[in-house]
Amino acid sequence: MPATATFPSIDLAHDVMPLSEFRNSLTECIARTRRTHRPILVTQNGKSATVMFSVEDFERMRETFEIAEDIRISEAEIERGEVMTTAEVEASLKEEGLL
Repeated sequence: MPATATFPSIDLAHDVMPLSEFRNSLTECIARTRRTHRPILVTQNGKSATVMFSVEDFERMRETFEIAEDIRISEAEIERGEVMTTAEVEASLKEEGLL
């Protein structure tokens, strides 16, 4: 599945499963999340309990969240005036022997 900024939504007709059914079909659930890239919402006592994702989709979400956090930090630094001009960056890199 190509990297994308959006994530598949849960299909309420097909991707919600009681814990007992999930437990009895775990192997198929793993295969399904890998194949469809749609998460499975597991319920317990009629309430949402957990969500299962494929590892690939989990990693993609984690990377997206990390990028979003980097952007948030960068925006806060800009707000505080913690910025450098291109000339200042080049001078700093030259000083460190990186340019």
